[in-house]
Amino acid sequence: MVYNKRLVLAHFWLAFGAFGVAILLGKWQMFIRSPLAAWLHNADLYYRSVTAHGTVMGYVFPTLVAVGFGYAFTELSLRQALIGRRWAWAGCGLIILGSILALVPVALGLDTVLYTFYPPMVGHASYYLGVVLVVVGSWIWVALMGVNLHACKRAHPGQPVPLTMFATVAGAYLWGWTAVGAASELLFQILPVALGWSTTINAGLSRVLSSWTLHAIVYFWLMPAYIAFYTIVPRAIGGRLNSDTMGRVTFVLFLVFSMPIGIHHLLPIRKSVPGSSSSIRSSLRWSPCPSCSRCSPSAHR
Repeated sequence: MVYNKRLVLAHFWLAFGAFGVAILLGKWQMFIRSPLAAWLHNADLYYRSVTAHGTVMGYVFPTLVAVGFGYAFTELSLRQALIGRRWAWAGCGLIILGSILALVPVALGLDTVLYTFYPPMVGHASYYLGVVLVVVGSWIWVALMGVNLHACKRAHPGQPVPLTMFATVAGAYLWGWTAVGAASELLFQILPVALGWSTTINAGLSRVLSSWTLHAIVYFWLMPAYIAFYTIVPRAIGGRLNSDTMGRVTFVLFLVFSMPIGIHHLLPIRKSVPGSSSSIRSSLRWSPCPSCSRCSPSAHR
């Protein structure tokens, strides 16, 4: 039984509402690039739609779906109401507010730098603040999953946590770790430049932090589907999972193999000096171009 249906359905309705908008933006991108719309070949309009589409599909939609499933899975598996319901609504509000803050400058043409946070492209500060709020809202969900897991273990000492709850918490912890990279890059690398507080970015460090998130986020996207296949589908077809223990091992392996992804970007970039056995570290800093909002990395090497 789901005790907080309004909370769960709010996340799902918001998610699929955003998904519908993203679908229309995808169709618009195909149309604007087709021969049928030669009169609409406008690069600014195209990049607005790509940025909005990527932001919704990469962050807003999967976050809302995973959070909604997480709350539902928690109540169904533990057979009790969610602990921290008001915090859950607060997290949902932050996700909504962050989405609006991020997409308004995109719609106005103030931010058309896509959604991957790769310098030297820097957009409007409101966009990055919005994404940070979405992440913070999702971290409330991560914390609540941990709180409910602890409450379950305390109420049933010596008993294993239901696989559904175990897998849900694993997915939450994966996202909590994964989002640290994007949040750190936005707060300490990109936002200071977007707000005019700094004129340089450490591009090497920014690449590390970005890859920290973008490599592992795909597993976060898929986690609700994996949880359903391991816990809901077997029961729906009248069977059961062959091994509960191996199911738990599977979700632990998700953490083991997903969290280190992107660490290879920590390796320094080096260029060999012709005629010498020594090497020098390539430049990792750039300054934003004063005359344009989008520029290629080569322009600042």
